[in-house]
Amino acid sequence: MNVCQLLLVCLLCGTAADEQKADSLFSDMLTAPRWEIAPEFSWFRYDEPGIMKNSGMLYGVAASYTQYKPRRLFRVEGGISVGEVEYEGSLMDGTPYTMDGNHDYLLNLRLLWGHLWQDKAWDSQLYTGLGYRFLNDDSTQDPHGYARYSNYFYLPLGLKTYHALDGHWWLTLGAELDVLLIGVQISGISDGDSSYITNLQWPGFGARASVELCRRTRSLDLAIAPFIQYWWVDDSSVTSDGWYEPRNNTLQYGLSLIWRF
Repeated sequence: MNVCQLLLVCLLCGTAADEQKADSLFSDMLTAPRWEIAPEFSWFRYDEPGIMKNSGMLYGVAASYTQYKPRRLFRVEGGISVGEVEYEGSLMDGTPYTMDGNHDYLLNLRLLWGHLWQDKAWDSQLYTGLGYRFLNDDSTQDPHGYARYSNYFYLPLGLKTYHALDGHWWLTLGAELDVLLIGVQISGISDGDSSYITNLQWPGFGARASVELCRRTRSLDLAIAPFIQYWWVDDSSVTSDGWYEPRNNTLQYGLSLIWRF
């Protein structure tokens, strides 16, 4: 056997070993509990078409714990993001107005359970559960500002599918549909009025997509994952004195840096 043939054999054996380690590692992931911590940053825009919009950068961190059983999973997720956004809209008398430095706090909590299956090329999980999304938009630093509290209770329906690349690299594709069960909007009244208005919002839906490139090892996984999230919610109920929450949509897209162990 010449040198070239020897190198070719070593390369093929090394590739086979890597693939075996990757397959074994994924099997371990399906049986052992997994913790995940993911710092992230994103661009955020909330829009009431023809009325107002908020936009700006958010910075945060997400965390989760996943328990795997044969063909089943249970996951607890939580995340918080904060940032400053710019308001573009008008005063109550219709005068165009902008506000800078509004503080936004976005909280997400979820309980998920799902089903696992494997085939030759892709390994997948289908999941559902219950989700809660809270957004605090605080512009009280401005003379015409006020506080707004958005509460979404929703049903997530999602699919994640995994594919082994060369060596210890994995590609994950994720897609999710969120069905709004009920939204509770609590809004202050601008121009110095300290009163609050509560409206119920329904129907509505959300959608999320992500792509994850992950380097897996025996003790720690490192991944980078761009994502996009969208929400649409219809006009709310109307209070006895005529106040309501207009139809709105939210777009958020960004990047997560994931540590999984």
